[in-house]
Amino acid sequence: MKKHSLRSEGRAVEALLILLKHLTAHARWVFAILLLLYALSGIRTIQPQEQALLLRFGRLQPQVHGPGLLVGLPEPFDKVLRFETGKDLALPLDRWKMDSAKIQDPDKAVQFTDAQMAEKMKTTAVGGAVYSEYDDVKGRSLDPVTRGYSLSSDFNVVQGSFVLRYRIAEPFRYASAGEGIGTLLEKLGYRAITRQLADRKIDASLTSDRRDLASAAAREVQDEATRLQLGVVISGIDIRELSPPSQVLAAFEDVTNAKQFAKTLFENARQYESTTLSQSEGEAASIRHRAEGHASGLLADAEGESSAFTALLVNYRQQPELVSGRLLQETLDTVMGRIRSRTLLPADQARPSLILEPSPEYGH
Repeated sequence: MKKHSLRSEGRAVEALLILLKHLTAHARWVFAILLLLYALSGIRTIQPQEQALLLRFGRLQPQVHGPGLLVGLPEPFDKVLRFETGKDLALPLDRWKMDSAKIQDPDKAVQFTDAQMAEKMKTTAVGGAVYSEYDDVKGRSLDPVTRGYSLSSDFNVVQGSFVLRYRIAEPFRYASAGEGIGTLLEKLGYRAITRQLADRKIDASLTSDRRDLASAAAREVQDEATRLQLGVVISGIDIRELSPPSQVLAAFEDVTNAKQFAKTLFENARQYESTTLSQSEGEAASIRHRAEGHASGLLADAEGESSAFTALLVNYRQQPELVSGRLLQETLDTVMGRIRSRTLLPADQARPSLILEPSPEYGH
């Protein structure tokens, strides 16, 4: 094909020279101007955030041209390949996208007889193979042949959609990889995401490990792109959607809500425990402090009384009558000080008697 093309171009040049030979002077000037304009068409402008390569006579040239003027040959001798190297390019990964509605009650039994089910049975041909499917559940079941998914480490089915962001760092290698580089990056992305999902349980993949999963998958794609010399830098993988299939999504949400409810109850109980324990510890400390103060007071009083009794005992042993009389007088003073009324019965009616009534504060 290349030899045939060169032979055709040579014939075109020969025909052009013959045409010039038979032209008039004015026609030659017009032709020269047109030829000059054609030659100037080989000057192109490379926009900012762009880099370009030249495809000269069908062969890719290794020199990379930055923003500015690019002087080359006009088409079809030179063809300019432009690459947006100043920004990230987005590659959607939607093969695992969940494309059916959530089933609200997956446990609801299908009430059909065998004859009705046989009537509703439909067949579908995919890739030369014929598959049977009930019409009522058509579009509601997860067909492993036509719908993409992956498995987690705890054997749960996961679907989702992602965006692989990358930047062209080396246009020559990127162009040398061929037109299928987008498909290659897509397959690398799915392989990396599949591996990361297979290393994690579904709960972690959907919640706490979601960001780590995307980062690890992006690093894996970058390693493979570097090994294959694709000339790209992987900026990251964005997880737009990641969830169980619609067929089990309602049940999965119930489990997730139950776990969240249990976690909320546990946190409330822990908070109540902390609050109650702190309050009880404070009350216990207060009671202990008051008890210690009361004990100290009692002990001091007992020591004082003991000291007074010891001193009194010494005096009593030296002057027993004087001490006894003083004690009797102090006791009478104390008792009589607490008496509200006194009644002395006459001696002629009975034996002399004294009735004492204590004051109200000492009535008990």
